Amino acid sequence: MIAEIENALIAHLQTACASGALGYTVREVASYGGEFDEGLLAEVRRFPAIWVAFAGSGRPVPYGTSKGRWIKPLVFVTMVGTRSIRGERQTRLGGPVPLEEPGAYQMLDDVEAALANQDLGLAIDRLLPGAVRTLFNTRLNQEAVAVFAQEWHTKVVLVLSDGPRQPDWLRLGIRYHLTPDDGLADAEDLLTLQP
Repeated sequence: MIAEIENALIAHLQTACASGALGYTVREVASYGGEFDEGLLAEVRRFPAIWVAFAGSGRPVPYGTSKGRWIKPLVFVTMVGTRSIRGERQTRLGGPVPLEEPGAYQMLDDVEAALANQDLGLAIDRLLPGAVRTLFNTRLNQEAVAVFAQEWHTKVVLVLSDGPRQPDWLRLGIRYHLTPDDGLADAEDLLTLQP
């Protein structure tokens, strides 16, 4: 489920960027794979960019009276990165033409507008925005760079069982008996449900 949610987050943000809803071009929307560990300077060329990563989960709590169902909180993070030759302040606030040089604050607002209260078509609680943190706000060579991260909180229902997983209920048979009932079905329907 974690990979499915991360992929849905990326796809949702890619769609928002491709539709022009942001008003500026984002060069990359991708899963974060430790790119900053290899060196921020190499990544700066791909700014403005957005990354998505799984940040962790909380302790599951029982759901209802069933011992096999639990609610598990999950935390994802989106990161936005911008650069500017004008200075570190402009990496946060944007250039004189914000749609050509978006600032990190604008990108944070736009990602929040795109994701807040979304379930991405999955069986999850709607995404709630969480804490925002500064990852980088520095100067590299002749460019200033800003990278901010925002947490996203959701929950999923875990279904745990002691035995083998039961197959999904995919068919329903209905028998109709007219009055007076002679014990034999007068009509039958067999409904096949979509998984």
